[in-house]
Amino acid sequence: MTRIIKKYANRRLYDTGSSAYITLGDLKKLIVSGIPIEVQDAKTRKDISRDVLLQLVAEQESMGRPILNEAILTALIRFYDHPMQKLASSYMETALSQLQDQRAQLSEQMQSILESPADLFSQLARQNMDWMNQLQKAFMSSGNPPGQDESSPPEESP
Repeated sequence: MTRIIKKYANRRLYDTGSSAYITLGDLKKLIVSGIPIEVQDAKTRKDISRDVLLQLVAEQESMGRPILNEAILTALIRFYDHPMQKLASSYMETALSQLQDQRAQLSEQMQSILESPADLFSQLARQNMDWMNQLQKAFMSSGNPPGQDESSPPEESP
């Protein structure tokens, strides 16, 4: 269910879900946690989500390690009013969605490793034992003539 956030003229944000005023940082936490949001102008009820999200991105970009470097921003600006604008937008949305999916998969894998390191070590030990057995078989069979398996005794020569 989409969480409605109202933005007042004094720039304050009101979370109707928790019945409390929130900051942009709180809004970011909602978004990061996967809660869908819609920001509405408190007076007109117009959806201003995009404007607030752009404000949040701009704030994040200025705080340290930006994602959008000058080359990316320049390329984005060049796509405005270009015939491929819609295609570029669709492409970026798909690419970011796939990146998010990969991040979630990696997170799940890391979580399972952290939850059960014994299972990980057990699996690694099993893989090492299999590898050692294969190596041993290869080593043992290298001394046998072709066509003779290692379980039968070598033939005696006259």
